[in-house]
Amino acid sequence: MKKFKHNFAVRLLLMMVLGALVGIFASRIHIDQFLLWASGGFEDFYFRHAFTIYLILPLVMSLLALLAYFRGKKQIKEDIDLDREFLREGPIKRANLYIQLASVFNFFFFILYMATFFHNPKDVFVERIFLALVYFIVLAVLLVYLQKKLVDFISTYRPDLYSDILDFSYSRKRLESADEREQLEIYRAGYKAFEVLMPSLGVCTLLLFMVSITHFVGLTPFFLLLLLLIIGIISFNHFSS
Repeated sequence: MKKFKHNFAVRLLLMMVLGALVGIFASRIHIDQFLLWASGGFEDFYFRHAFTIYLILPLVMSLLALLAYFRGKKQIKEDIDLDREFLREGPIKRANLYIQLASVFNFFFFILYMATFFHNPKDVFVERIFLALVYFIVLAVLLVYLQKKLVDFISTYRPDLYSDILDFSYSRKRLESADEREQLEIYRAGYKAFEVLMPSLGVCTLLLFMVSITHFVGLTPFFLLLLLLIIGIISFNHFSS
């Protein structure tokens, strides 16, 4: 018990010293002004190239997903033909990651591009709005199709896994169809993701505060980050209990 209290006191002291050093360093280099300059430069760059960014980022992720899918498909078939005990599923898992990133980028940057249009409609051409809408729908359909092809291929060597991605309960049923080892890996990955995500939101809040010192960004970003933190904490405690 004494050892635990001693270690806790040492860690607390080290954190206080580290916080003080960070504060002194930040004040010396005027980090708030640097962040404000970086934020302004990023926004200017985005507004000049918003349409191009929206077209390129989801497309690049989609192409990476397609390449990883074909590579993984080839490797899995080779492993099955050679009767290997462990299949090389790395490219297949990367393909799934790229599909998810492409879907997030497609949705996020489409919404952001629409927001820039309503904020300053004079700087956005109407035909580009229509093209962005068509691009969003087409890419979303293609990503769903690619996800289905990926899941269907996995089902060829893992027929025990649930594979109907159009089912609204797909995530739950797929988890239930996995064996205990895979379920444990998924739970462990979810916990690790939670450990990474929650401090990241805290860091984002701190960076937002530093920018607001010289250029107030409004209350909405702070409350949105707070909402995400609350959702994460409540959901984690609910499911862990």
